Amino acid sequence: SKARGSTKKGAVGAGEIQVQKSPAEFFAENQAIAGFDNPGKSLYTSLRELVENGLDAAESINQLPEIDIELKEYTMHEFNV
Repeated sequence: SKARGSTKKGAVGAGEIQVQKSPAEFFAENQAIAGFDNPGKSLYTSLRELVENGLDAAESINQLPEIDIELKEYTMHEFNV
């Protein structure tokens, strides 16, 4: 199969081709590195990122954050309606 992304020769060994991928391509192929290799870990990683981004934003404007999180589990039927 043909590799996606650009190819370039650089600091790799003689005759080897280095494939450059976008971050989206890399993490789509390596979901475990990003924390998205199973549903529970995906939920945790997403919530952690949202909270960290909120804390960073509040810190950047020197204001105490107000973060509320509510989780609700939906059945497949509720989710698809």
